[in-house]
Amino acid sequence: MKINLKKLLLTIGIFFAVYNFSFADQINDKDFKFKISIPSDWEKTKSEETAKKDAISYSFNRKDGKNALMIIAFKVNAVKELDDLIYTLEKDFTLKIPPRSGEYTTFDNGTYDGKVAVYKDNEFTETIYYYRTKNSDASNYAYMVRFITPNTYYNADSEAEIKSISNSFSPTN
Repeated sequence: MKINLKKLLLTIGIFFAVYNFSFADQINDKDFKFKISIPSDWEKTKSEETAKKDAISYSFNRKDGKNALMIIAFKVNAVKELDDLIYTLEKDFTLKIPPRSGEYTTFDNGTYDGKVAVYKDNEFTETIYYYRTKNSDASNYAYMVRFITPNTYYNADSEAEIKSISNSFSPTN
């Protein structure tokens, strides 16, 4: 009976995950070569490209105000040094990134790699993913996927949603 109950709970969990993302908006940016799924209870608030057409930013908010998402994508001439990208973005005063809490976690998916870290201050907990493509024979891109959560709403559920959305992000070149 225990095994059947576990299977039933797993099936229900998978169903709700698929159901939630079946009503998601798929962002597929062909110019900056990435895709991401945004759940239906989020709305796009802004999209802005630089005059040089070398960077773009997207902003999304959960409709209930419990989370926000910012995506910044950059076209780069060569494979960008990931630590240089992170240093530059962390020091950018216009982004107002709070102090990092803990170490970076690294990941590598073949044609792209990245790091993720959590940042905290008295008001917000931010989870920021940094990505870069590693194409020796093609154009390269760098990305920041930044989740900004008010501390009062940061919990296991918000962490799971952040992970689910970030897992849907993928460079496409």
